[in-house]
Amino acid sequence: MRGSLIVRSFSFRKYVRNGTTNRSSRHRRLTDVVESMPVEVTDKGQMLRIWLMMLAACCLLLTATPYALAVQESPETEGGPPGGAKPEPNNAGGQAQPDNAPGVVARLAQQKLVNNLRRMQKSLLTPEIVAGFSSDNRTYRQLLRNGIRRGNAKELEILQTCLKYRVYSLSDPDVQKNPGLFEAAFRNLERELNSASAGIVNAADKQRFRERLCDELLPLFKELLQNNLNARSIALELLLDFEVAPARNNRGVVMFDQVDDVLLEVLTDPLQPDVSKTRAANVCKNYLQKADVTPQVQITLVNALISELARKFTAVAYQNTLLAALEEVSTPRELVGKKRAIVMLAATATIQDNTRDILIRCRAARVLGRCGFDSAIEFEVLAWKVAELTLETGVRYNDSKNMQDSKWPSCGWHLYLAFHPEERKETTKGFLNRDAKSTLVRGGYDASFDVMLKLMLHDGKVGAGPLTALFKWEGKNKPADLTFDPACPPLK
Repeated sequence: MRGSLIVRSFSFRKYVRNGTTNRSSRHRRLTDVVESMPVEVTDKGQMLRIWLMMLAACCLLLTATPYALAVQESPETEGGPPGGAKPEPNNAGGQAQPDNAPGVVARLAQQKLVNNLRRMQKSLLTPEIVAGFSSDNRTYRQLLRNGIRRGNAKELEILQTCLKYRVYSLSDPDVQKNPGLFEAAFRNLERELNSASAGIVNAADKQRFRERLCDELLPLFKELLQNNLNARSIALELLLDFEVAPARNNRGVVMFDQVDDVLLEVLTDPLQPDVSKTRAANVCKNYLQKADVTPQVQITLVNALISELARKFTAVAYQNTLLAALEEVSTPRELVGKKRAIVMLAATATIQDNTRDILIRCRAARVLGRCGFDSAIEFEVLAWKVAELTLETGVRYNDSKNMQDSKWPSCGWHLYLAFHPEERKETTKGFLNRDAKSTLVRGGYDASFDVMLKLMLHDGKVGAGPLTALFKWEGKNKPADLTFDPACPPLK
């Protein structure tokens, strides 16, 4: 029985750049991903063997950006997986498609939309705004720090003009084509958003001023979201700085109450390219991580994310980011109606969709072990299903023409995290924590472990022994009733 010792084998820190030269803290946080692969062992001899294998894997993984990191943390990916991977989105086999195939048509339409937006040159700056900022810059900085006096129209006008300068600078073609200027424009606005109200002592006054500031900024950001691709991406990312009050009582920070509305508008807008929607989904993930989001807002976001996940012929990058956002939802089920475990329902539907890329199906398995849950969920059913997917993934890996594809260790890692927490402090993550007394859950993990480990190492085929053992376990332990939630249909 594994579980007595956890070896932290290694941590990879990868920086996945999205095509710009920005190196601000916001962009580092977005693209800086730490992958730790904890491996449980039973004795010191096995520990040494795994350490040696992991060192070999480290050498392999450090030569290229992992597939999953790229698709999860690089929202600007166009139309498909990075690194020259060729599979057609929603075409699990990756066979060549005719030019008039629906998937090809959809991908080309997205590429055309993205290219048109990249060519767009529409500066929102005017000479009057530039002149106003130049003359009132010092006063503006004081107003940002100390707030504006009630009823003072002149101070409000100065604040509005200078905010327009800061925001509209991000749309200017001359600024965008100069990496240094573009980074400076981004950093200036980010810094001012973070430091605004620093001179206000009273907490209620501070929150009121920050709400007023966000209220002035939001229409300007919406204009950026109709501008070129760079402007849209920066506007979405800066929404995470619309904080109006700090975290209290172990709850997240209080965000401006219209941030989720903007994210919903982008996700549901058919005229927004999937590149921008991928960015919005990534911001949604970070928003759910940091903010105090009510269950009602969470479910509203979930419905939009699931609707996008159900769309046909979307890029693997987009599907992966949608699932990453769903993983952060803590509300376990719908609040009205059938009250289904809606995130788990979407994740299981994804796992059972054989037309999807195997990486996406494994990513959905990870969601099952990490999204919100309650006592009505039958984790034995979910554990059996993930074990079944692990067997299928191992067979696909052995049959793959490219066993060095970096998606395979990501598949293994996602399957592992369905069962096991990523960190010791995650006491409610993973099937092993969520149904700790279940022998079936523990048995599914034990039977799957060697296959998952081999996928993470991807240094040769999975042996017949682990696959045969998992196959026998799966057949012997299939639950008679595959219903994982009373309000959801049974699994297939």
